[in-house]
Amino acid sequence: MYKSIMKRCALLVAALFFSLPMVAQLDFEIDRTVKETRVGIVRNALLTIDDDAKAIINRPLKNPNLSANGVKLFAMIVTDYQTTKFFQEQIEPLDVHIRSVVSFPSLYPNVPVLGRWGGGVDGWMYTGVTAMYAAGVLTGHEKMQEAGILTVKAVVESYVVSHVLLKTLVARHRPARPLGDYSQTDRDSQYPFVHSPLDFFNFHVPYLHSDAYGTGFPSYHATMFFAFASVNARVFDNKWIPYGLATTALLYDIRGHNHWVSELVAGAVIGEFIGKVVYENYHERRSTSDTLKKKRKYRTQMGIGQNFGVVGPSIAINW
Repeated sequence: MYKSIMKRCALLVAALFFSLPMVAQLDFEIDRTVKETRVGIVRNALLTIDDDAKAIINRPLKNPNLSANGVKLFAMIVTDYQTTKFFQEQIEPLDVHIRSVVSFPSLYPNVPVLGRWGGGVDGWMYTGVTAMYAAGVLTGHEKMQEAGILTVKAVVESYVVSHVLLKTLVARHRPARPLGDYSQTDRDSQYPFVHSPLDFFNFHVPYLHSDAYGTGFPSYHATMFFAFASVNARVFDNKWIPYGLATTALLYDIRGHNHWVSELVAGAVIGEFIGKVVYENYHERRSTSDTLKKKRKYRTQMGIGQNFGVVGPSIAINW
């Protein structure tokens, strides 16, 4: 009888002992209720520039769908004449419907320094993002500050990747308007606007401004607008408004951009990826921010837990 009681006690002690490490849990979930400081938002954005560059450079090398995407791009390029001709004839004229309800007049017509940047859709986007960030700073709204800073960062990276690097390396001529009509004499129908979608590698020095010669691929405006949409859709967890604004902005002056269809698609894909990289790298950095570590509250909970049918004390640590 005595030995039986001792065995039962020993088994109970063993069960309690071995159940302790098996039911203990550590919660490393990021506490989104803890706000980052204004300086911290800017610092985290700046400190991830090199991470963004690495991700963008490595994308062609580490893309798991590289071959499939290459085939798709090749197919779009060889069919660009047909698709772009259709786009010119059927899609571009629809901008009159957008212009009848939306207008983007110059914001700073009498300010020489800002006049160049304040005109058209671009000026409204730059001003809107700046106003959003300023409102976020004044009200302490972290998402508005985050969206403002990350959008500026994504736009700058879009400019470097699309306008400075890829346009210079690919150096593709833009399509003539209208395609197939050689009798036209206006600016968009004369060289360097061409009727062949295979007119690549017209090399030139990198342009820091807008120029027609060899600057077709990819569309910088498609890259910029979709980078804007990609960032804001993730920050505010809403796709309809950012992508609706990006599409409207792109179609508003689609004739002025004058691109082959493949260039618009490529720009949109690149912009989407840049926005994704900017957002994810920022939040990875934010999760390890010294500011949040100091603010984060630690909690230790002790109680009774159950593991594999064995009841025993458990420890849970959350922060």
